[in-house]
Amino acid sequence: MKKIPYGISNFKELRDLNMYYIDKTMYIEKLEDKDRYVFFIRPRRFGKSLFLTMLEAYYDINEQSNYEKYFGDLYVGGNRTEEANKYIVLILSFASVITDLGKEELIESFDNIVSSEVQRTLRKYKNVLGEQTLPQDKKRATYALDYISDIAESKNKKIILLIDEYDNFANNIMRGKRKLYEELVHEGGYVRTFYKEIKEGTRKGAITRTFITGVSPMMLDDVTSGANIFTVIANDKDLNNILGFNDEEIKEIVDYYKIGEIVNKEELLKILKNYCNGYKFNKKVSETVYNTDMVLYILNNIIQEKEYPDKLIDENVKTDYTRLRNIAENFITKEEMLDLIEGGEVGPIEIKERFNLESLYKKEEKYTNIRSLLYYLGMLTIKRKEANAVILGVPNYAVKALYWEYMEKAYGVEASARYDELKAAMRKMREEGRVEHIMEIYERVIERLSNRDLTHFNETSCKSIFITLVYTDGIYLIESEKETNGGYTDLYIKEGVLYKEAVTYRYMIEFKHIKEGELKAENNELEGTDEKERVIANNINIINKKKEEARKQLYRYMQEYNVQNDSEKELKKYIVVVLGKKYVEYEEID
Repeated sequence: MKKIPYGISNFKELRDLNMYYIDKTMYIEKLEDKDRYVFFIRPRRFGKSLFLTMLEAYYDINEQSNYEKYFGDLYVGGNRTEEANKYIVLILSFASVITDLGKEELIESFDNIVSSEVQRTLRKYKNVLGEQTLPQDKKRATYALDYISDIAESKNKKIILLIDEYDNFANNIMRGKRKLYEELVHEGGYVRTFYKEIKEGTRKGAITRTFITGVSPMMLDDVTSGANIFTVIANDKDLNNILGFNDEEIKEIVDYYKIGEIVNKEELLKILKNYCNGYKFNKKVSETVYNTDMVLYILNNIIQEKEYPDKLIDENVKTDYTRLRNIAENFITKEEMLDLIEGGEVGPIEIKERFNLESLYKKEEKYTNIRSLLYYLGMLTIKRKEANAVILGVPNYAVKALYWEYMEKAYGVEASARYDELKAAMRKMREEGRVEHIMEIYERVIERLSNRDLTHFNETSCKSIFITLVYTDGIYLIESEKETNGGYTDLYIKEGVLYKEAVTYRYMIEFKHIKEGELKAENNELEGTDEKERVIANNINIINKKKEEARKQLYRYMQEYNVQNDSEKELKKYIVVVLGKKYVEYEEID
């Protein structure tokens, strides 16, 4: 049985080792029908590198004899295009550019990557180019590219240029190193000059196609102002599923490995959809796609270990996406970030195909461009079309978890409760149905925020703070704004597929907030009681009114069949009222 290609990014290696491959070769025809010099953007861990090496093997003039071996049983095996095995392929990856030692070291590593790959390509194609050594004085990136372009032109040969992670180093230096970034990509900058050299290679006729990938089009707008031949095809309707998996492909993998004999198949498919699916890259398509590595991580563990991984979110994915989220944080305040996270959906906006770093600082462009950036990074995705714009939302549970980790730090949960104390409180909630301790910690977190003047603080914030406590425990499955026939319940938490034995009770909680300005002043007749009791006593009427609103909402939600019957665990229902930004009053209802 074929092995799961988790972590494999080289097409020929995958095929040589007879690993499982979801055929994406039908997209070669589609790409050949598009413009010849293109930029293609997708979030991290979607299989961009594997796709590039597939193109490399397909167009490589030296791989003619291996065509049947690599492509015979794939779509292009019976639909070979005229351009197959006709080109010299130069493939570059800027994943390893050094960014933390200063400008000179960055440029040196950039040069080394380009010159070493040009050298490797000369050696590989010495049979058709007649040269196999890059001269010592051609070691700079632009010189090396110019050198191989001139040789190819003189031999009447064509080059296909493939670039992986074109923006990786830029993403690392944008945060806190804006001046260095601008020096490299603005007029006369070293990296911008390199892209001008690519354009010069196309003018000579040596570079016949480019396929350049990354996670953001931001640097594209900066580096191609002087090389305006490139087209962004990231949002093309017919390329929505060029990377990632669709539902049918997921079912094919699960059936091939007979994973339903190891774990419950229907439960697995639901988990994969919840954690890994939800991405859409064109507003007119209906099909969403799954993140490749997120899926393979879970399936590989089930196949190898005969059980789910201890954590359903791959640490490698968390690391990558956290780094990407940090990019966005450079251009947005904490309050704006929290508003974005807590809002659930944003828009309508028009996703921008091109925007530069400077535009993220301009007030009039910032709103749309930052949200476009989060879309390209995979932190938001298209939820639905609205006229000529789109509504964006969080794609799946894995990305929500990354936002919850951000909120945990933003709300200072660690400063309000030790991890072991929080775990103990959550254990009482999960196993004994007792919420006093977790509500005490919850109140502590809110009270600590009261001196921070969080102007965004509202009912949604109340819910979000509680979510961070539940998420930190890591046992419950969190469903915020769970849709029911009666509307949307604020928070529904239940047992996940892991650690079911650690959960006895599930919860449906409705949050209400009374603003500080709505609270009545203290009543002197209540002297002798503590402050919280006085505040509650002075505002009992408005508290009861809020509780009644919440009670009606919870009863309405309970009419939903799926809420009543989606678990055998006992369901507890709570109303939580936050008074100002200091006190918490809660009540269990029948």
